Amino acid sequence: MAKFILGNAIRDKAAQSPVARRVLWGLDLVFVGLLLGVFRVLPVAWASALGARLGRVFGRILKRRNRHVRANLSLALPDRSPAEIDALAGDVWANAGAVLAEYPNLYRIADPRREHLEIEIVERIPAYDAPDRPVVFVAAHMANWEIPAAAIARLGFRPRLMYAPLANPWLDRLILYYRAALGGDLISRSAGLRGFLDALKKDHAVAMIIDRRIEGGKPLEFFGAEKASSVLPARLALRSKVPLVPVEVQRLPGARFRIRFHAPLVPGDPDADPESQAVDLTRQINAKFEDWIRARPGEWLCTSKIWPTAVLLDKTDIYEKKP
Repeated sequence: MAKFILGNAIRDKAAQSPVARRVLWGLDLVFVGLLLGVFRVLPVAWASALGARLGRVFGRILKRRNRHVRANLSLALPDRSPAEIDALAGDVWANAGAVLAEYPNLYRIADPRREHLEIEIVERIPAYDAPDRPVVFVAAHMANWEIPAAAIARLGFRPRLMYAPLANPWLDRLILYYRAALGGDLISRSAGLRGFLDALKKDHAVAMIIDRRIEGGKPLEFFGAEKASSVLPARLALRSKVPLVPVEVQRLPGARFRIRFHAPLVPGDPDADPESQAVDLTRQINAKFEDWIRARPGEWLCTSKIWPTAVLLDKTDIYEKKP
């Protein structure tokens, strides 16, 4: 939170000082920890609703971040008016606030005795009846993107989840504590292909969220503009010969969620070389994500630049263009 509020110059100087960095970590932990403590004692639906209201407030405060949201939405939804984009940006911040409020309540949301999850299987595959068979699941930062892990676990899997540690290690430990309720194990994104291949060889399911721009990813079209996209899930599925299943999560009223397990994706040309097949599958994943975002744009977490600055400058009018 501190890194969002501070200016670039102050933030950069703080990052170079171990003492200042720890002060910022402490401020983050106190602020977010107290907020999460309040959300934890409230009923789940109340906490989620309060988080959504606070999210809208912070969206107005964090003007620079809000420009990123509006730019991403403008590129993805070129037919929407500026007023509609502004309204959707507010929805994005509300959803982000709701997600924050839901972290200390993940144990309630994941509890099968409660009715927070509605699971829909579009096409049943053998692994759903024999969860010791490996599967690669892919999802986007939609609604509450943590929830698919709970749905995967409810099908009988113990999923291995891609995880990018937070910059603040103290806050990271707190969020890890809440995530433990989801029923999965975490594998660092830095483990790369090998870490996930090892999990699949041990007959574990793996799950990844890959709608963001990935450093070193393949430049593939996303809403008509190239974005560095992760081909890791596709490579894993092809190399291990396992299903590649897109998982969609939708927010329902009252902090409830619908999780849809879509039909596995298959390469358009099974005789193509593995890398071409991986690129084809990743294009199909991007197309799925586009459909989900167009249908529910206010549930998409797009608070950072999904495309490079040059693309957003060229495709949108959100940022002031320098002569």
